[in-house]
Amino acid sequence: MTTPTAIVGTRGSLLAVAQAEFLVKHLESKGFRVDWKRYTTSGDQWLNGPLDESRGSGFFTKELEDALADKTVDLLIHSLKDVSLERPKGVHTACIPSRVDCGDWLVMRKDAPKACVIGTSSVRRERMLKATFPEAKFTWIRGNVPTRVQRVREGEMRGDPLHGTVLAAAGLLRLDLDLSDLDVRALTPEELLPAPGQGALLAETRDDRKDLIAALSDLHDPLTARCVSLERALLAGVGGGCQQPLGALAQRLDDGLIRLRGAFASESGIQRGEAIGDDDTLLVSTVLSQMGLS
Repeated sequence: MTTPTAIVGTRGSLLAVAQAEFLVKHLESKGFRVDWKRYTTSGDQWLNGPLDESRGSGFFTKELEDALADKTVDLLIHSLKDVSLERPKGVHTACIPSRVDCGDWLVMRKDAPKACVIGTSSVRRERMLKATFPEAKFTWIRGNVPTRVQRVREGEMRGDPLHGTVLAAAGLLRLDLDLSDLDVRALTPEELLPAPGQGALLAETRDDRKDLIAALSDLHDPLTARCVSLERALLAGVGGGCQQPLGALAQRLDDGLIRLRGAFASESGIQRGEAIGDDDTLLVSTVLSQMGLS
């Protein structure tokens, strides 16, 4: 009997590898021999400023998608929030596992003043947090998660003070970093709605890899898939790529209904919307209308 094989493609960061490992172990438990290929994407290479809608789509995924198309790799594992809305032809969703904490954490030096300097590469985070921290100043920061945390520890970047940064909780949890020397605060959705799909993973393969699709099917979580689909539908309604300053969060309530919240941080202010129900199309249209974006 031939041993099935799979070449997994990810970005090269510690986080990308860490979040892919449980999927790889799952495949190995199903009898697959798994190899890795790690890629430095355009988004990883470009470190000269903040991320915004001008960067376009596929900023962190194009090189991976090209490798899947030409059969250099067989399976991609993405952070879903980085994935463009339009998927390449012939690509199949193998699974969207249950997501972990989808929120954002504020990571600060313990000696940070009230008029602090917070580093973030996200326009969404900067614009929305200005209301919560009116005395703070914001500056752009790039690099992987450990690099950003180290910049905060050093208290300086580009010759200027740096007191904190904002990072996805999921990444910090998956890396299990020791942050005991820093102040860590979980930001509420009222303070900062997460990016669409934040905290979720997407495993993709080609349509012809039925073996991988079958092997990963039991990791697929329908509720997570539904919630991130709603959040990404808001992104589609805004008409932009993954770097749009849009926060979106869908959650199932105790009564089984879905609560969908959205916030669009334009330069003139934050437009918010919220709806509860079980009709996904109506939820999206209602929230977009409330935000003035329908």
